[in-house]
Amino acid sequence: MTTSEGSADAPKGGGAPLVFAIVGIGGLLLMVLLLVLTVFGVGIRVADAPPTMAVPGAASQQTHDQVVAALGAARIQSRDPQTPYRPGESPALVNVPRRLVQAIIPSQPDGGYVVIYELPSSSQAQTTGTDLLRYLGSGTGQVQYPRDAQFVLRQVGPTLVFYAWSPSGSTDTGPADVAAALETIGTPVTP
Repeated sequence: MTTSEGSADAPKGGGAPLVFAIVGIGGLLLMVLLLVLTVFGVGIRVADAPPTMAVPGAASQQTHDQVVAALGAARIQSRDPQTPYRPGESPALVNVPRRLVQAIIPSQPDGGYVVIYELPSSSQAQTTGTDLLRYLGSGTGQVQYPRDAQFVLRQVGPTLVFYAWSPSGSTDTGPADVAAALETIGTPVTP
């Protein structure tokens, strides 16, 4: 049996190609509308990029020198690291200028990082240090470190000295020796 042009079984025009044409034309019209709105200053605003971290100043350099001297007095070699390092830290420290020292620990060649944060004043250092302690005790802070992590957080004027280490992460006393040496500078930050 053959179908004739007017029969009910005959395929009708306007199938998938017509749907694609409508979607395409609609997309073009939407794009033109967005371009016109952009020309007149109306549009979607993209969030500004976060501010660039400021360069650390003289206070962090003085604290850096104290950290190196304290490590040296404990017979621990140190250097300014050649690779970037950023510990788990509270949101208040994200854009704070910082300086690094790396204690050389033979069992942990990629560890031993000491972070020196430089804040505008001693009172801000105390407040930010307390905030960091709360963060380290929170669930978000705890998941960023091993369960047995130990922390050294000292205040030296407007700077904070931070060192994290794990007793189970080393086969020698190197990390504990670094912590003991750092506890000789500044004052402890307390909650």
